[in-house]
Amino acid sequence: QAIERRRALLTDMLLFDVLLSLGGIREPDALYPPQDVEQLEQLLDAISNSKYDQLKRDCLVYFLLKWYQDAREAKFQLSRCLPPQFCALSDAYWYLDSGITIEKAVTILADHRLVCDYASKILLAISHSDDPATLIIKYVRTAKPRLIEQEDIGIYTLALAEKHLYEAWQFQRTFNESDETRPKLLKRLFE
Repeated sequence: QAIERRRALLTDMLLFDVLLSLGGIREPDALYPPQDVEQLEQLLDAISNSKYDQLKRDCLVYFLLKWYQDAREAKFQLSRCLPPQFCALSDAYWYLDSGITIEKAVTILADHRLVCDYASKILLAISHSDDPATLIIKYVRTAKPRLIEQEDIGIYTLALAEKHLYEAWQFQRTFNESDETRPKLLKRLFE
């Protein structure tokens, strides 16, 4: 139920759901989280039959093993010789999906060896943390994701405004006056 509540907060799509979908697994929310052993077998079969290579399939299994919170994922990492950067990214996504120690996820995502996508989903997950403004600023400044979506730019601007209004003001000024983003940011700052 905790996973379902978290999924609802994240616009009905966890990062794990996104990864399953990209692997060609349809309706990931019907498979994850599994409610019993039979459903777990169905999920593992779907992962095995996904269009991902073996490394990515193993990373999905690694992610699932993290739910036990007893270090069995570390044993799996060693047995499958999973590269640490892949496990680190899986760890970060797990922290974001679970809502547990999101600060740790932000710290992991700051590692420039990681190639992480899904900035919008990550910002949304961070925005539901205990100290969203601080963590959003840290994520954007250290991981340096491309803020393309208007909503992402707005989330970052409001986080800046909450902590440092002058920095939010300076950030909105980086957009050209003829760019539609600038007046939208100004409006959000003054709301």
